[in-house]
Order: sequence, then structure tokens, then C-alpha cells
Amino acid sequence: MGQHLVENATDFVRFTIGDLSNPGAFRWGPNLALQPQKPYYSGKVIILIDEVSQSQAEYTAMAFRTAPGAKVIGSSTTAGADGNVSPIPLPGGLGSMISGIGVFYPDKRSTQRVGIIPDLEVKPTIAGIRAGRDELLEAAIAEIHTK
Repeated sequence: MGQHLVENATDFVRFTIGDLSNPGAFRWGPNLALQPQKPYYSGKVIILIDEVSQSQAEYTAMAFRTAPGAKVIGSSTTAGADGNVSPIPLPGGLGSMISGIGVFYPDKRSTQRVGIIPDLEVKPTIAGIRAGRDELLEAAIAEIHTK
């Protein structure tokens, strides 16, 4: 879907990859870009996030954020848990997982352990929760209606 949000090839992510010839070292991979595709959507793009947004949701937010005028609205930063996962089997039938790559914006700002930072932070209020309102969604709708 991101390809319909850009008019030109637009970088949105960059990875670091383990250097197999030098264990423990990582090297920069190339920037990855959205390639424009028709039909082009020129309307407003609002991305909703919160602290439980992670992995693919963070990657998608990074891509959609490249749309002209896009705005990320959230109650907090995302989990900062993006990147692939590699399983590690442990004794006793236990296991763990680690991310084997680093995920960065094209300008090399990290997203792992940092998360996607909202452009507009909107926190739910006790009054809003009691009233059954979704103040984050309300803020997004209000943003869409602004000129």
C-alpha cells in the first residue's frame, strides 16, 4: 500500500547485517525505498500507534510516514521491537529469540529499543475511558479535518 502514497522512489528504512567474515561486527545495508505505483493517493495519511505496536506495525509506520504530510499520532512511542527474529534453542526444551538485524531510518536513526516516535502524542484520559471514547481516534479524525 505504501507505493500508492509516494510520487517518487522514497527511502524509508535501512538495515545493518551481521558480517560473517568478522563475527560480532555489522555492516550497513542499502536504503530500501517505496517505488511509486498508480493510482497515487494524495489525501491525508494518519498513522495510529501506541506502546503495543511492534515489529511489522513499526516497519509499516516507517513506510507510511514517508507520504507527503503524513502524521503519526500515538499515546506513546511504539515498542521498539522491530527486525527479524532468530530462534535460539536452549537446554530443557526452552527457547529464546533475538533480532539478527538492526533497523534504522535512512538517516541512520535507530528504531530498535527506541520505537517510532509520534508527531502528535495523545494520551487517553480517565474521563474519556469512562465515556467510552477513543481520544486517539478522535484526534486523528480532527487532524484529517484540518486544512
